Amino acid sequence: MPGPGLMEAPGRGGVLRAAPVLAIAALGASSGAVLVRLAESPAAVTAFWRLAFSVACLVPILLYRGDWREWKSLGRRETSLLAISGLCLALHFLTWFRSLDFTSVASSTVLVSTHPLFVGLLSARLLGERPTRREWIGLSLAVAGALVIGWGDFRAGPDPLRGDLLALSAAVFGSLYFIAGRRLRRRLGLLPYVVPVYSVAALTCLLVGRSADLQFAGWSSGTWWALVGLAIGPTLLGHTGFNWALRHVRAYVVSVILLFEPLGATLLAILVLGRVELPGWNTFVGGAAILAGVWISLRARLLAPGSAGTTQLRGGGN
Repeated sequence: MPGPGLMEAPGRGGVLRAAPVLAIAALGASSGAVLVRLAESPAAVTAFWRLAFSVACLVPILLYRGDWREWKSLGRRETSLLAISGLCLALHFLTWFRSLDFTSVASSTVLVSTHPLFVGLLSARLLGERPTRREWIGLSLAVAGALVIGWGDFRAGPDPLRGDLLALSAAVFGSLYFIAGRRLRRRLGLLPYVVPVYSVAALTCLLVGRSADLQFAGWSSGTWWALVGLAIGPTLLGHTGFNWALRHVRAYVVSVILLFEPLGATLLAILVLGRVELPGWNTFVGGAAILAGVWISLRARLLAPGSAGTTQLRGGGN
């Protein structure tokens, strides 16, 4: 049965408060595909170190602030949901990183970016938060723009069909991760939520890598720098920023902001990976559609009743 919708206060406060954080998070997330390409490590190893470095940065802050005490009030259902969220995040990373071995940066990022449609459908079913008609129009236009960006690039790579299916699977797992985060963030502060989720995801990637007898050490300095970059940009700035916003705005609003990622990833690929990734007209047309779709979605949420986001149920607004 659908869960109860999160209580929202009237006005625009939630969306407006979250906007700067979402912008920084989208910028951080945009570097993910390029950094994965620069890392020589396999998908499970890349995902493990990305998450492990992030947890290592966050745990001292969690302990210093004493936020870990929030875990004492969690029941079995919420603890299980934390584990599920971490598992979905791990599967999102594993399938997405693996897809980059078979298809292009643009194609992979574009197909992963279909997640707003899944999040919109799941939000209505599991959270009781139904997008309005205008929000659906904005979501659909933004996703269409993402598809246009990768239109001419779907055949790039050694096995594009396999890579595209893996990227689409990553979109589904990412959607479930956002839905779980939206539900849990009404009870938990930011660090008490992300630290166990990132930890479960890291452990999952470690187990997958060990079962495949993968090498977790001995990489070049370039790979290690790419792994550190993945922790700082896409994880600490990107995912952590999006998870902060889940307490203040609906999951599909956060999800649609992520659609800036294919545009940013493609532009970064030009600068870092060279002319091989140079986009054509489709990048500019698709980018314009993404901007228009995001604007329509956000404007519709700003004008909708109860657009401020989540009322703080407990703790601070972190």
